[in-house]
Amino acid sequence: MRIALLLLTSVAALAQPAPSPAFEVASIRSVQPGNESIETGPASLTMRYVHLTACVRWAYGVQDVQVSGPPWLGDVWFDIFAKSANAVSVAELRAMLRTLLAERFKLAVHRDSKEMTALVLTVGKDGHELKAVDTEGSPSFEAGNEKVKGKGATVAQLADFIARELRVPVVDRTGLAGRYDYVLDIAPYFSEESRKAMGPNSPPPDANAIVAVAMQKELGIKVEAKKVPVEIVVVDRVEKTPTEN
Repeated sequence: MRIALLLLTSVAALAQPAPSPAFEVASIRSVQPGNESIETGPASLTMRYVHLTACVRWAYGVQDVQVSGPPWLGDVWFDIFAKSANAVSVAELRAMLRTLLAERFKLAVHRDSKEMTALVLTVGKDGHELKAVDTEGSPSFEAGNEKVKGKGATVAQLADFIARELRVPVVDRTGLAGRYDYVLDIAPYFSEESRKAMGPNSPPPDANAIVAVAMQKELGIKVEAKKVPVEIVVVDRVEKTPTEN
């Protein structure tokens, strides 16, 4: 009987789900809108001026347009500072953020797929113009004045930036998984008509075509609009205000 009980206890222990990865300490505070900044360290995550859509986007490794939830997700902003007990990978930091959002915002989501028109990135027939680098630490990615600069950055970061600016899904099929130095200057490709058509917070109607030409000529990356299945992270439940630190 004792052996049977020990066996049952062992089976029960094995059946217990592994604890979700979590930060050792974390602070969340409400802020006014500002310029989003997300920085990772060996054991830390610093998110400044992020709305909840951005939090979900980063936690699940998707783009803003792939997050489906209440409209107010983009209207509440936070600073988040979190540290893990030990050095971890970025993938583990994302998992820890998912745990934090579930605990503090009661976030619950499910994944789905939807066919959408997306901008698909591939390497042009003459090859790409990105300079491969062997860089440690956080990638540097800067955007401003219609110019993007990546130092030790990824193509995925560039795809995410384009998706946010153009408000369309961007699918990276370049196969370029390394770190690169690159500069994308979009300014020369704007016409006067395009600039006049720009809204204060919206791109011009021909923005997709402008970016496609700039990407091809400056980076050797081909951009095509296609209908493809796009993963969607659907927010089932979330609270506006996090629980206390």
